[in-house]
Amino acid sequence: MKITMKSILTPARTHMVMNILTAFALLAPASAFAAGEVCTTIFGATDSQGVQLKIDGTWRKYDGSLFMAFRANAPHFWNWLRDNQIPLLQPRGTVTGDPHIQNFGDVALKDGGRKYALIDVDDSGMNAPLAGDFLRYFVGNQISPFKVDAKDLFKAYVDGVSGKKMDKPDYLKQVEDKSDKDFADRQLKRISKLSNGRNFSPDAEVTPIPNTSAEIRALYEQVLPAFQNEMTGYEILDVGYRTKDSGGSQGLPRFWFLLEKKGERHVFEFKMETDPATALYTHQPDALTRFKNIADTYRPSQEVLGPYKFLQIGDKVFLLRERLYSYVNLDPALMTADKDKKDAQEMSLYIANKMGLAHGQQQMGGELKKRLEADGAYDSFTSLAVQYITNISKANQ
Repeated sequence: MKITMKSILTPARTHMVMNILTAFALLAPASAFAAGEVCTTIFGATDSQGVQLKIDGTWRKYDGSLFMAFRANAPHFWNWLRDNQIPLLQPRGTVTGDPHIQNFGDVALKDGGRKYALIDVDDSGMNAPLAGDFLRYFVGNQISPFKVDAKDLFKAYVDGVSGKKMDKPDYLKQVEDKSDKDFADRQLKRISKLSNGRNFSPDAEVTPIPNTSAEIRALYEQVLPAFQNEMTGYEILDVGYRTKDSGGSQGLPRFWFLLEKKGERHVFEFKMETDPATALYTHQPDALTRFKNIADTYRPSQEVLGPYKFLQIGDKVFLLRERLYSYVNLDPALMTADKDKKDAQEMSLYIANKMGLAHGQQQMGGELKKRLEADGAYDSFTSLAVQYITNISKANQ
């Protein structure tokens, strides 16, 4: 079936269709180098809907908590770290790039059950300092409501690098013990909330394609044929455009498709990827090579439920994934009870240990372990963390 802009729109929205501008010249991203600004724009001018045009390493102020500002500034961290070296940063490998408690979650598996893993790979990278990756996580924890003792956090990581696996917290055990039926019921409720008849509901927070900017419409027309290939066998009911206005992924174009197949509803997301924050520290390989290494290191080895793949479309890369219900929700804004805080603190230590395990198993893991256990390593590490916290506290005033 040939799908066009007109065929995707429902009759109720047909009157909103505007003439699509299809002759836009799209600019290719510039190469990423260790120093200077990394351009990631596909557009020639600022987009009114907040499309992120570049990663330049400058601090983006956020009118909220310092932790929220920190989440939005992974590029600033890696740019700063490049100019603030300590010996502990010399062992390099594959890094998450933007580790914090909300970038890890439960991933549903095709054969049932779920695994706790990295869920945000946008800023991940290769040939970057392993201890620098943990430093970003450490800083995030120390300025969050879930702050744990600094020595305990450091020890959990070092234990992981040494191959000592921490027991799962009760919070995570309860998540992983949820039945497949419970998950299916919750997913059905989630889809019902996101849809209204054959359209997205207001809860989906999507913008109809005709109501987006000319640049977004041009991008959509350009990549739609490749998207269609990934939705063979599904009926497309509705499509919309989304962006986030907070966190590290703010401004990245996302296209949502409401689909139906054999009576079941699905929501597929195609999120455009740009140069990662780690590109401001060191040159990164092509996106597909980078993402394969990240998936092999930080994602479940089992096949996940729904599609999860990276698509090269011309000079652009999109992450295709199905939007699925997640049990893990460690958002500081939602966790105010004492038990919530305790759960989050235990999970914070677990993530540190999990990062250590992933770092320690890499080629430079032995050298990393040696440096972490050397005299003065903890003091050197925490001193660098304090320097960065002081830096961003002033920058966000």
